[in-house]
Amino acid sequence: MSIKSFHIIFILFSIGISIWLGIWGLKESVYISGASFLFGAALILYGINVLKKFKTIL
Repeated sequence: MSIKSFHIIFILFSIGISIWLGIWGLKESVYISGASFLFGAALILYGINVLKKFKTIL
């Protein structure tokens, strides 16, 4: 497995965990949920930028 593949898989895993935490946080605390959803959105934007960068790298 290349470092690119590992990085993409790790980002997807992190997005999934943050969304799960946000859903769980809706029952526990609005602050946990909000922070988790914001972090998930930031990870999605980061993932898009990484994919664009990986297209230019061989």
